[in-house]
Amino acid sequence: MADVAVTPSAEVQEEVKKAEVPAEEPEAKNGAAKEEPAPAAEEGGELSKQERAIIRQVEYYFGDANLNRDKFLSEQIAKNEEGWVPLTVLITFKRLAALSTDTEEILAALNKSEEGLIQISEDKQSLRRHPERPIPEHNEERRKEIQDRTAYAKGFPLDSEMSALLDFASAYEKVVNVTMRKHFDKPTKSYKFKGSIFLTFETKEQAKSFLDQEKITYNERELLRKWQVDYLKEKQEEFAKKNEKRKNKKEAKPEPAFELPKNAIVVFEGAPETSTREEIREAFEKVKDFDIAYIEFSKGETKGSVRLTEEDTAEKYIAKVEEGKLKFNDEVSLTLRKATEEEEKEFLDKAIEFMKKRRDFARNKGKRFNRKRHGGGGGGHDHKHRNKKARAD
Repeated sequence: MADVAVTPSAEVQEEVKKAEVPAEEPEAKNGAAKEEPAPAAEEGGELSKQERAIIRQVEYYFGDANLNRDKFLSEQIAKNEEGWVPLTVLITFKRLAALSTDTEEILAALNKSEEGLIQISEDKQSLRRHPERPIPEHNEERRKEIQDRTAYAKGFPLDSEMSALLDFASAYEKVVNVTMRKHFDKPTKSYKFKGSIFLTFETKEQAKSFLDQEKITYNERELLRKWQVDYLKEKQEEFAKKNEKRKNKKEAKPEPAFELPKNAIVVFEGAPETSTREEIREAFEKVKDFDIAYIEFSKGETKGSVRLTEEDTAEKYIAKVEEGKLKFNDEVSLTLRKATEEEEKEFLDKAIEFMKKRRDFARNKGKRFNRKRHGGGGGGHDHKHRNKKARAD
């Protein structure tokens, strides 16, 4: 009996997450846990279609792939010292219930299974995984071993149903898990089939036999096939190239240049040593129709510069001041002149350098903020936790 499922085993899922969107979440069992379609049964023998469906569903529930990640069923198994799960619980599982809720019919079908995975209690009220079939340890070695016997196949119609894919898989010995690869469709907010599947075989030799066939078709369409490990490697390389291209494009994009207006700097002299930048601004703003962009002046000095916002306005500003004298207070007037070419270049170079540093600071601050939001930047969340603990102590 093949143990074939809709979604990958926990080991396979772990590797798949590196290269694709996870498969669609399975349905819930009475709203408390999740389940999914089970493996396809082998053809032949005296089993009816209904019996094969019941067997593959129950054996899927207790199979390696499902028990490694089915929290609800694992909790039910743990409730009994010997691992028995009442049939009354199992028939609440959606997909088994859709096949049958008649416990006698379910038991009759399971008695015909040759897999030896399921054991029926003496009172015929409970089922369990056979004690001589322990679940393999879930570790890195196991994950790689499963991946080494998993194949990728692409070319199935996007409207394919799992039942049809299970029928396809049942033709090959021995498929133990089938993954319908899906992606999340934002417009419909639902998971949709991508037209490809992963098939995990019982042995690597069986997977190789599937891949070595010259041609395999589905509904007259030839399927693209390869090892899952090769597919994942190709996807990772593809993503790496995209990221590198995106990075290079970002680096190649030149920073926007800072352009400051020319002939817009007015130099002033004669300010009192006690003057402040605010007082200088107030004096210059007495001349209407001119906007001030920046004032270069330090307290204790008597000379400074004012940059206006618009180009070619320095001479126009000075022309509006009688004899080039700007009244500062009742006793003092500032002597104004247009900055020389050398003074203007020095002023603008310093201004542009300052603006670049401010932009870089703002960008780096934003990056640090994002790292803290996502728990990076030296473990911001742990740091906050330690502070709270210290205050509590």
